[in-house]
Amino acid sequence: MPGTTIEPRPLSPELIVVTAIELLEQHGEAGFSLRKLGQRLGCDPMTVLYHFKSKDGLLRAMADHLSAQLSASDPSQSWRDRLRALALEYRRVALAFPSSFALMARFWTTGPADYQHIELVYRALQDAGFDDQRLAEAGLGWYAAVIGLAAAEARGFLHSASHADTLEITKLPPASFATVQRLVPAFHTLDSERSYRLMIDAVLDGLDGAARRTAQRREATP
Repeated sequence: MPGTTIEPRPLSPELIVVTAIELLEQHGEAGFSLRKLGQRLGCDPMTVLYHFKSKDGLLRAMADHLSAQLSASDPSQSWRDRLRALALEYRRVALAFPSSFALMARFWTTGPADYQHIELVYRALQDAGFDDQRLAEAGLGWYAAVIGLAAAEARGFLHSASHADTLEITKLPPASFATVQRLVPAFHTLDSERSYRLMIDAVLDGLDGAARRTAQRREATP
């Protein structure tokens, strides 16, 4: 009707977060700002701040949205299988959101969606045999290893090397760099998933050994 004004639809926090992740994935961190997000949403940047209080609040909510994409492990599995399954979930989410995934390492916890996975991780490590102090240390170490590894693969670090990548290696003095030169053919055929899985198993092996040593010390203490 003439003279009728159409009120803009309200912006839910979830819509803002999803749109922000889309913007970050399309343009990267350098192309992300509250101003550009407001333009995409058709609102003033202050509207975003109304929901999240600050840019960091928005970024944390974005990270928690990614945490919500992780599928929980089967609690009936062994502690190793639970942690391996969750590590593979982090890899899946990192590959799906390579730019936004870096936010996972920015906050001590991302929020509500993160806590169910945190509980799973610490229960698994408790089942491995860690006491409370070592449990806290091992859990943070596990997260650093898994999130760092997943982020590295998502950004392309684990990809197979091109001939241009290894050209410098072939020009190094053979007497001093025989090992890396011998590996050049292997660098060209790297499989990022195999590398990721190899390192996750190495982390789990290390945790297993550390838990056993913790138990041995506990048993030896009068």
